[in-house]
Amino acid sequence: MNQAPDDTAAIIELLEHQRTLYRRLRVLADRQRSLVVSEDHQPLMDLLAERQRLVDGLVSLTAKMAPYRERWTQLYQVMDESSRRIITRLLEEVNSALATILKSDSHDTATLKAQRDQTSHQITNLNSGKQVGTAYASSGVSARAVYSDAEA
Repeated sequence: MNQAPDDTAAIIELLEHQRTLYRRLRVLADRQRSLVVSEDHQPLMDLLAERQRLVDGLVSLTAKMAPYRERWTQLYQVMDESSRRIITRLLEEVNSALATILKSDSHDTATLKAQRDQTSHQITNLNSGKQVGTAYASSGVSARAVYSDAEA
């Protein structure tokens, strides 16, 4: 029994759904970039939760696509040319969106790391300043005890 037309329709439907999820992820990645740069943390956390829901949808979709991937060569060989073109275009769009998202996420990760390092450096400097102040205060030296040669 030849299930190629039904399989082809199912594959196209799954790929269209996947494309939609990747498009939504790409929009969120663009919003994420502006939130990372502006250091707007609560909206960033909300956006990341939304992204996770989309990723969970992609994981579920990947499981639904597994039986077709296992028989991909066979299915592709029996598809008509029009279906092959549609599927090829969908796969190209999905791969392009994924590459864009990964590049954006890599850039955001570097930005967040730089922000973390800068904050860590500021905290270190603040703690060093407190230590100097504490050491100065405990040494018994007061501002009134310091005289210049002209005053002595």
